[in-house]
Amino acid sequence: MPRGDRLTAVIAAAVVGVLGVTAAVVGVGVSSASPTLADVGAWLWSSGKGTVVHANGLSGKVDGRIENVAKPGSHLKVVQDGATVLLVDQATGVVSRIEPSQLTVVQTRDFQAAHLQLVVAGHAAYAVDPEGSVQRIDPATLNAVGAPIALPRPLGRSAVDGGSRLWVPVPASGRAVPVREGLKGQEVAVGEAGDPLVLTVAGGVPVVTDTRASSALAIGADGTRSRFELPKAVTGAGHGGVLSPAHTDGPTVPLLVPGSEGLLLLLDTASGQISQTKLSQVVDDPSGLGVPQVLGSRVYVPDTRTGRLIVWDAAAKTFLKPIPVTARPGSFDVFVRDGLLWADDQNGDGAVVIDPEGREHRVQKDDPNVPGPSRTPRPELTPSTPPTGDRSTPSAPPASGEPSAGPTGTHDTVPPEASPTPSRSRTATPGPSAPGSVSVRSGPGRIDVTFSPSAAGTVDHYTLTGSPAGGQISPARVSGEGPFQFEVTGGDCAKEYRFTVVAHWRGGEVSSEPSGAAKPCVAPAAPASFQAKPKNHGADLSWGAPENAKGSTVTYALSGAATADAIQGTSFSAEGLKNTQKYDFVLKAKNAAGEGQSTASATADLAYPRQAYQNANNNQTDTIIRPGTSKTGKVGSIPQGQYISITVICQLKGDSVTEAESQETSDTWDRIEWNGGVGYLSDTLMKTPRGGFPAAPLFQCDD
Repeated sequence: MPRGDRLTAVIAAAVVGVLGVTAAVVGVGVSSASPTLADVGAWLWSSGKGTVVHANGLSGKVDGRIENVAKPGSHLKVVQDGATVLLVDQATGVVSRIEPSQLTVVQTRDFQAAHLQLVVAGHAAYAVDPEGSVQRIDPATLNAVGAPIALPRPLGRSAVDGGSRLWVPVPASGRAVPVREGLKGQEVAVGEAGDPLVLTVAGGVPVVTDTRASSALAIGADGTRSRFELPKAVTGAGHGGVLSPAHTDGPTVPLLVPGSEGLLLLLDTASGQISQTKLSQVVDDPSGLGVPQVLGSRVYVPDTRTGRLIVWDAAAKTFLKPIPVTARPGSFDVFVRDGLLWADDQNGDGAVVIDPEGREHRVQKDDPNVPGPSRTPRPELTPSTPPTGDRSTPSAPPASGEPSAGPTGTHDTVPPEASPTPSRSRTATPGPSAPGSVSVRSGPGRIDVTFSPSAAGTVDHYTLTGSPAGGQISPARVSGEGPFQFEVTGGDCAKEYRFTVVAHWRGGEVSSEPSGAAKPCVAPAAPASFQAKPKNHGADLSWGAPENAKGSTVTYALSGAATADAIQGTSFSAEGLKNTQKYDFVLKAKNAAGEGQSTASATADLAYPRQAYQNANNNQTDTIIRPGTSKTGKVGSIPQGQYISITVICQLKGDSVTEAESQETSDTWDRIEWNGGVGYLSDTLMKTPRGGFPAAPLFQCDD
């Protein structure tokens, strides 16, 4: 828990005073005390020197430095949003604010919380203590704003959505808690109590992944919730949960399942499609993989065992050449900011910034010719000697301006998509290597399978195995020249299917590793042509199946004026509604792949459907218009023998009447329009429909 404001103020004043003296003695830069930093850039931490630098995102050049912000070896996390730059000591909970225009630390506060998370979005900031506290703070002063919010520990990684709401996963209760302007909102059930929960805000929409349930829940700004069923392999992530970034710019959520396969999932929350590939196809030991990040059509996965970024091109369905980041195996920080991806070797002096097209700029954080308080010469890199036979240790990243080169070893000789996979040939005849990089993606009524061709040898053609019973594979075979893809139709939406690509040549055949498991369906879109036809005390609802529901059994969930779950078919009758009012209905489709994010809406207006009918049985005497539903009183009359068109408003019960002329007996009365007001006639004196009360299309009078 944070200390009291008085003690905090004393600590902050002391720290800032020391930093102020240091700045006054050393100076702040080469040419000016107000250095200009690039608008598109990022702050990077160097643990070895206790220094933080600012790098230009378009060139990779360092344009600002602050030294002695923490002891060398400290584990600091840089939190940056616009002009707000905060340094969070993960071991102690001390938070410092940098003033970029002055290249100095101007505020410091000790929150006394290890692994503290600072979340900043514009003028709002929150200190999230995993031990169960959420405190709104002023990002400029770091002072508390309002009272803290207590939640069951431990709290998961939090993030702010497109509506400036902070979302806090609470695994202990299986809920996600929204916080707006420091006030707790209505909790949202996202799983069972104790389930591992991981939050990603994708394109402004919070998406919570429940590892135990192998599902992901998207929470719309209007309160709508969409659940996506993930492959059962997600449960293999265990209590630690899947690895996923806090934010993505678009609707795609990358999910890495830790384990021997290094399964990478891409969940498109807009279409419901899930694509997947195994990083074990290009990584010797997937246990060292970190949180994936999406930039454009590419996914970048840090590999701490080699110090490289593994690059998966989701559009081309292939792995690109890995990007070296560190000079030695070890962790490094990867994040996306201002449309650029940054990979920072916090334990070293290097970093790399990558644009959406994949172009790289190397960052030398120890470059001495930048604004800052020191002119330390650039140290020479000490080459490390990898153990004999170690394929995973990369060479040092190139210096700024030098072309990027891959690490040494087998994976450096060819792009990873062409890396030979251990062959399982059915004959002893030498031939091509096995196909690699088999990727699958669920589609409406189909599964798309893409693969990388064999790296060596001449392949005559490729075939696919693993099709569901009764399913169809198109084409039946793929030429050795490609295109390297198949489409599988058929199968059960509730089942998962794996596939193997087989390379054929004159001397035999060789198979790829099995793909990940995919379903031949996606979470359905909104139901089509949703309509609500009003009726007495209810509405008849009808709709069509979603366009992308092919090949799956779809049920529907209705909410609003009437609620129902697991509706089969494409119609429903809502009953028990009060006439004269309007009612809204919301319909969502579900199948074995989940619930679609889109819903259909319809409104039923139960206003009285006024109808015109002629009067009847008026041959013996004048017809008397009554003021109510009894045989007393008079507000008008229709002369004997006269028949006119009369508007009936609604029907209701009253005195029983036996009409002498027709001998019909009825206790139904019609409320009618009469001389600018209303009157009442026994239904025996009107040519209204018969057969029930009220007689359709008329409604019962509810007022």
